[in-house]
Amino acid sequence: MKTSGSKPMNDHRISISVGCFVFVLLVNFASLATADATNGKRFIREKHTIVDTRTGLMWAARDNGYDINWQDSKEFCKKFTGGGFSDWRMPTQDELATIYSFDPKSKRDYSIFPFFQITGSCLWGSDIKKATVAIFDYYYGSRDWGHPNSIIEARVLPVRSVK
Repeated sequence: MKTSGSKPMNDHRISISVGCFVFVLLVNFASLATADATNGKRFIREKHTIVDTRTGLMWAARDNGYDINWQDSKEFCKKFTGGGFSDWRMPTQDELATIYSFDPKSKRDYSIFPFFQITGSCLWGSDIKKATVAIFDYYYGSRDWGHPNSIIEARVLPVRSVK
């Protein structure tokens, strides 16, 4: 582009500057939209599910509600359709540890974030070690290994990835 009596302007510098400005604006807007969608909260509670924005996992809001062995827990998760999804699975022991929350002032029997509803102290994990399988104990806040046919206080809390 030329103006009368002046040197030609460098059009590509202007378009690059405008392009960078628009890109930065869009990135900032996307960040704001994401923060606004979660209101800065770690957990988003819906009717039957809870999304952990830190881990990218969606959890069932409540466990299966009765004593269950490890193999039946795996089947329960495969057949679970909470929130309209069908790709649920049994969580790993590490994933179960991410929803443990010890609060000495809590009047709850189990140390788990408050919006999760569990009816037994132990939740099955998918990990296998020799002849034992993973459990996370929310009464003691500990990882443990148990016999896959055990059912006392054993429940399952389905999980799926949302990332």
